[in-house]
Formats: sequence, C-alpha cells, structure tokens
Amino acid sequence: MIATSLLRCYEMYKTVMDADFNPLRHIPDPASRFWIMTVLAWMWCTASGLFLGSVIFIGASFVGHMALIFMVFFTAAVFYDAEQNNSSWLLKLHAVVKQEAH
Repeated sequence: MIATSLLRCYEMYKTVMDADFNPLRHIPDPASRFWIMTVLAWMWCTASGLFLGSVIFIGASFVGHMALIFMVFFTAAVFYDAEQNNSSWLLKLHAVVKQEAH
C-alpha cells in the first residue's frame, strides 16, 4: 500500500513537474529550471503571505518552500535515475505494486 502511494505520488509529480510536459522543458539547464521553480515558490508565498496578512512569517515561508522544493526535486531525481538505470530496488517496488493490485 505504501509502495503504491509512493509510485502514485511520483506519477503525479511527473505529470505536473516533468520537463517533458511543463513549459520549462524549453530550458536545457536543470539548475536553471530549479532556480525558476524556487523563485516562483517565493513569489507565491510572498503573495499569499501579503494576502493573508502574515508578513512576519514570510522568511520562514521562504525557507519552508525552499526545503519542500529541494526535497521534491531530489526525490524525483533519485527516482528518475533509478528508472534510467533499471535499478533493482525500483523493479522490486514495481513488482510489489503489481502484486498488491491483483
């Protein structure tokens, strides 16, 4: 069940954030894509902080968004690398998910 949830989260991530699908696919440098996503997150947390009147917590919100975005990209990079290299742990995870489905 946990394996299924993890793979579903990964598939949802790929649907929204994968460079093959989103408009950032035209930027060849992954570091530039990461930076753009970070700046967008900062802009969104600033806008929502100003809207909600919590200007005091914008700094903490920046740090939180940075940590969240970093972990999402890091996790996706690990899964992508495993998928490209046909890593045994990923194959086992797929097998467990298939077994749970039946």
